[in-house]
Amino acid sequence: MTTTNVAQPSTKVATPERAFSGVTVNEKEALACLRILTCIAKANGKIEPDERAALESSVSHLKLPSGTTMNKLLDETIDLDAQLRLITTPETREIVYQSAMGMAHLDRSVQPAVQKMLEHIRSTLHISDEKSKLTRRILDEAKDTVLISNIKSIDDPALRATEVKSDVVKYSVLAGVLGSFPIPGVAIATDLAVVALQVKMVRDIGQRWGHQFDKPAAVSMMGGLGLGTGARIAASNLAKFVPVWGSAVGATTSFASTWALGKVAEKYFESGLKSDAGTLKSEFQTAQSAGQEAYAGHKEQIETKRTQHEAAFKTLNAELAAGKINQNEYSSRIEQFA
Repeated sequence: MTTTNVAQPSTKVATPERAFSGVTVNEKEALACLRILTCIAKANGKIEPDERAALESSVSHLKLPSGTTMNKLLDETIDLDAQLRLITTPETREIVYQSAMGMAHLDRSVQPAVQKMLEHIRSTLHISDEKSKLTRRILDEAKDTVLISNIKSIDDPALRATEVKSDVVKYSVLAGVLGSFPIPGVAIATDLAVVALQVKMVRDIGQRWGHQFDKPAAVSMMGGLGLGTGARIAASNLAKFVPVWGSAVGATTSFASTWALGKVAEKYFESGLKSDAGTLKSEFQTAQSAGQEAYAGHKEQIETKRTQHEAAFKTLNAELAAGKINQNEYSSRIEQFA
């Protein structure tokens, strides 16, 4: 197995989201988690080009140790059990298991080799049947989540531009709030709620332009941009608990990716749905940089909303974990905070 020397992480001041969660994952464990996700991707004997691209894209914004890249990790020969032994705390075990499940279940049907590996991970990390079933339930319900989108088209260009801008800001701000709530146990639910909001935003913008864009079309468009994929959600769920990575993937990244998606969606519908995938991807990358700059101007608004709704979010997460609501209801109720 190829080994990577990992420097011990320095002491970091907790960000608001980590203070809220009460859980941090050290860098050594985090790299082990990424290698475990790589094992999931390679469980069928090889990594498909689209999956490799999705994994590389999902961690491209993370501040990995010097000399470490996702590409190198993907090409390593990895001893899965050795990596699992590095995951020592119950909280980190839950986080990596949720991430592995998300990566395996969100994009395609789970093949026998992958299912066998997931069961081995669950058993080795001592994940209870109850927690395993909770994760699977959340992931299964997310596939059926459809937030209602019924927006009238707008013929006036100035009014349409104003309404689209308002949509992009409100969904980006709420996505930023969700990015600052990495709650152990159901943390992946907030990532899935961000995806549901992004799908709704794309459909809302489309309808303002007079295009009826259904969920599969929106999901396909987002997948081409690297959003909403199992790899992206898995990496996000993991990274926001890592002190040296979390600042790059919490509120900032959730806001910036939603902002960029909104800008790209507006151009796409303005073109009459004629922009090609390559153009959209290039525009998205450029828009993400602009989104990170825009985050600074909305940071106070995000923090205010986060503080305002903190108790409500805790209640929603508790209800989801207890089975009182499903992921569809969870995302729908969160949307009301926009």
